[in-house]
Amino acid sequence: MQRDDFLSSNGVRQIRFGHLTCFHRPRKPFRARPCLRHFISPPALVLAVLLGSGGTGEVVAAPEPAAAARPVLRVAYFIPADREPLPDRVARVDRVLTEVQRFYREGMEQNGYGPMTFPLDRRADGQLRIYEVRGREPMRAYGREDSRKVRDEVRAALARQGLEMDSETVIIFQLLLDWQGDAAIEIGPYCGGGDAGGGTAWVYDDAKLDPQLLTSRTPGGFYHRPCSLGEFNTHYLGGVAHELGHALGLPHDCERASETKRKGASLMGAGNHTYGQEQRGEGPGTFLTAAAALPLSVHPLFSGKRHPKTDLTCRLAELDAHPEPHRLTLRGQLADAADVVGVVAYSDARAIPADYDALGWTSRLEADGRFRLTIKDLTPGIYDLRLRAIGAHGYTKGFHFTFTVDAEGRAQVEPLIETVWIQRAQAAYRARDKARLTAIAAEAKRTHPAVTRLHQKLAHYGQLVSAGPPQALREIPPKQKRCRLADIVWESATTGWGPPLRNQVPAEGELDSLLAVDGQFFPSGLYAHAPARHVVQLDQNWKSLTTGYGLQDHHPGSVVFVIKGDGRELFRSRIINDHQPREQTVNLEGVSRLELLVEDAGDGRSGDWGVWLAPELSR
Repeated sequence: MQRDDFLSSNGVRQIRFGHLTCFHRPRKPFRARPCLRHFISPPALVLAVLLGSGGTGEVVAAPEPAAAARPVLRVAYFIPADREPLPDRVARVDRVLTEVQRFYREGMEQNGYGPMTFPLDRRADGQLRIYEVRGREPMRAYGREDSRKVRDEVRAALARQGLEMDSETVIIFQLLLDWQGDAAIEIGPYCGGGDAGGGTAWVYDDAKLDPQLLTSRTPGGFYHRPCSLGEFNTHYLGGVAHELGHALGLPHDCERASETKRKGASLMGAGNHTYGQEQRGEGPGTFLTAAAALPLSVHPLFSGKRHPKTDLTCRLAELDAHPEPHRLTLRGQLADAADVVGVVAYSDARAIPADYDALGWTSRLEADGRFRLTIKDLTPGIYDLRLRAIGAHGYTKGFHFTFTVDAEGRAQVEPLIETVWIQRAQAAYRARDKARLTAIAAEAKRTHPAVTRLHQKLAHYGQLVSAGPPQALREIPPKQKRCRLADIVWESATTGWGPPLRNQVPAEGELDSLLAVDGQFFPSGLYAHAPARHVVQLDQNWKSLTTGYGLQDHHPGSVVFVIKGDGRELFRSRIINDHQPREQTVNLEGVSRLELLVEDAGDGRSGDWGVWLAPELSR
């Protein structure tokens, strides 16, 4: 079964809902590490309030004030225009969420935090408070990619009840699972995303969704194929727990090999497909990892403490890596880390698509900001390493690295060490602190004299901060036979996002501003996010142009590179959607006006970070 998931790291498009940022990936086929994508009193107990008409959403809810001193999980029930709410929804959805509460409570206790779990929003009489939202359109109008569409309708309805969805954690049970005979067809979104400030989970409701059926071996369920009612609930009740985890800010993380037989599958890995199996004697079931429990322990729904939106200001002051066969020990220090309680490291092998296989490793923070953790189970390949600082208020800050593991299982840590120094240099460059850049470069040479590429990159930052104005092409002396396009005055330059830049790209978050394709550093080049256009007047004085081109690392776009001379197309690349550098030489004899263009490949401009690499004129 295909799933839409948020909070992934590669090949994603970003979606913003107010303060909430989610990451939406193209749907992945079932298993590699698949993610599963699933209330009100009985009618006599519900006071119906119809809010809005004529194309607006409709809400049915108890009219008593919904505000709570302690944060609670809000429950919405989304009903497409052509469906009716299920008659037993209140008691059944209450059982579903009470079961999920139990799972999280036991998981937190097993991880040493005591019986912590999220509270439910209940009425004074103890009934689960559910906000019923009547959709504007029929079921088939809500597709897999329509999470925003559903949320917008729910958001507007909750606002009329005095709730600001952007500052709440909300689970939306949707009547978007369609039974066609004995087969259940997933229609709408099934996903989740959020942080300490709020989040949203989109799941399905169904008459067969009930934890009381987890033990059942009776036929009548469906998931990819006909299955028992117990298996149906394993997948869909497990999906509720999993997507709620995303709404609480949890990324994917997998169980370790040593945990599989004893504990089963991690909830935030593929545990949505093993949930409750132990109740039928079909496997060890699902558990909550330490990497999930640590951030949950400070989430407002678990701690009971609301906090204003807060950005962690900590920075990675130090990181040392000590490789051993099949493991890597990290020792580091966070500066300005008074609000940080711990660190989670996710090691994610690139050989396996998506991030369902990411293994989480935790460390508490010492008083001076130091931490230590060991990453195990390393096999040969390239790894993404994501360090996540966990704030006492529940908000987080991430640091991204890469490293490789050789055939003997030993990590090659030079790229990781390099990244730490580059992040320090990037901060100094942003501050335009030349003295600090000089000091960083000198310290790196002293502590890591053999890491040549690092010294080249640090020197480049010094050159960027000291760079003078570009030179007019006509002022280049005739005896100079070559000239870099990044060093001369352009007639004009435009880019699709951000300003045109020479010898760098815009810095985003923890990503640096160095030109890089496939891990290769290029000191000279042009930033050219599609649609981009650089124009240079040559006056027929130059014979050729040689240039590399590619997509900037960490940006999953698709672009086409074009070179024109006097309006005539001299070169057009195929669609470039990988991160491999390529090179092209074109004849410029008789050309007066040179244009370098980067076009969107027809699928939108998101991630289209085209770069021209070391473009050089010759005569």
